Amino acid sequence: MIEVKNIHKKFGKKIVLEDISLTIKDGEVLGLLGSNGSGKTTLLDIIIGQQKPTSGTVSIDGKKDGYKNVGIQFQEGSWPKGVTAKLLIQYFRRKQKALTEEYVIKLIELFEIKDFLELDLNQLSGGQKQRLNTLLAVINDPKYICLDEMITGLDLKMQLKLIEWIGELKKHQKTIIIISHNPEEVEVLCDSFVIIERGHIYYEASVAKAIKEFGSIRNMMIKYYKEELKSNVISKSK
Repeated sequence: MIEVKNIHKKFGKKIVLEDISLTIKDGEVLGLLGSNGSGKTTLLDIIIGQQKPTSGTVSIDGKKDGYKNVGIQFQEGSWPKGVTAKLLIQYFRRKQKALTEEYVIKLIELFEIKDFLELDLNQLSGGQKQRLNTLLAVINDPKYICLDEMITGLDLKMQLKLIEWIGELKKHQKTIIIISHNPEEVEVLCDSFVIIERGHIYYEASVAKAIKEFGSIRNMMIKYYKEELKSNVISKSK
């Protein structure tokens, strides 16, 4: 279980996150929604330990340093010249000796990276980097998986393939956090979601409840962007 308690984050005088609290249960898939700049990625970075909060705490399985069980997929990454996907996979295999060749080959086929295994990573397209980054997030079979706009930049075939794959991970009780701007992705994959607005949790609900009330996650987000969706979060006095 991941517990986020009273997270505040400032960059200088700018408040990016304010009093964020969440509990993400084992086996739950949570969607983080909201406009660009709302604080979603900063919140995810704090959850995975890439940034420290100004105040507040994050615990994973009751530990403040439980990040070894977390797999992280970033949108972008820069690599030294000459580094290839093959070298990275070999590095992970040396660190995690339990990784079998069969498992690694399965991931290479799933993410369709065989054709660029030996290319310099800086020569890859955005979609190729996205597929590789997602592979690296799950290669150690982590208990917790964090995905930042996983299907952005991918063609429809790969989007559908990865959505189906996430569905399979859910059957194995993986706990997953997904940042997404795609309502259909959230509707298909997530159990629950929160909308982050200007560093606050503006709205939170189960996907099933939102579909029952609005017909679809897309309809709900349309109402949100039209400023017709009323917050269901009780305001806290400062």
